[in-house]
Amino acid sequence: MPDSSRETATPDGAAAPDHLDSTSLMMDAVFRLERAVVRLQNQRLRSWNMTLSGYAALRVLADRPELSLAQLARRCHVRPQTMARIVANLEERGLMERSPHPESERAISLMLTPEGQTTLSGMTQEISKISADLGDVLTDKQAAELNNTLRACASTLESRLRHLS
Repeated sequence: MPDSSRETATPDGAAAPDHLDSTSLMMDAVFRLERAVVRLQNQRLRSWNMTLSGYAALRVLADRPELSLAQLARRCHVRPQTMARIVANLEERGLMERSPHPESERAISLMLTPEGQTTLSGMTQEISKISADLGDVLTDKQAAELNNTLRACASTLESRLRHLS
């Protein structure tokens, strides 16, 4: 009887179990890529003492000023309680400020300060180096095709999740 725990090397030299089908191998590769990107992003943001969630909040607010805390939490895929802590930290650091929301008397509007915009610009330049590294491996066409394929896969699985809820 063959040993189903045997492994073969993938093109990048990593071990891949023989018994996995190509879709399972793809899921493993996506997981490895995600972990590598997160670790690299964390490393690149370290000099600013910034978390990925804090960076994401600044990026979203740069494009969508005057969001409420709840709106920002939804766009950053975190709970409102978590976003409240992130915003408090960014506000203490002078990167973000609150003001009355233009459309609601009860809501608070969030926006970047000039220091927040400058800080975000520096962090974005550093994070963009990850895209450049991936550009050394993928052509623009390959990156676009992979993006479309992965988004279609994500959409399918998100649909399954909604049906299970």
